Amino acid sequence: MGQVIMSIRIKLQNKEHVIEALRRAKFKFPGRQKIHISKKWGFTKFNADEFENMVGEKRLIQDGRGVKYIPNRGPLDTWRALRS
Repeated sequence: MGQVIMSIRIKLQNKEHVIEALRRAKFKFPGRQKIHISKKWGFTKFNADEFENMVGEKRLIQDGRGVKYIPNRGPLDTWRALRS
């Protein structure tokens, strides 16, 4: 109970189609299933509006399917290594 059964990333223009597809797919699983639309950006831990701001400020670095957060604190050598 309370577990995520399925998680997908989509473009916002396809939102209605995906909701309908998930609505039909939930009949294949026993029990009550809910469709939840997350405010997060992709599979990251950042909200969509935070993500856009942080990318603009160069606070996030792409790392495969996710991102690395660059904090304000810490050694300068680490900061330089991430920026190069």
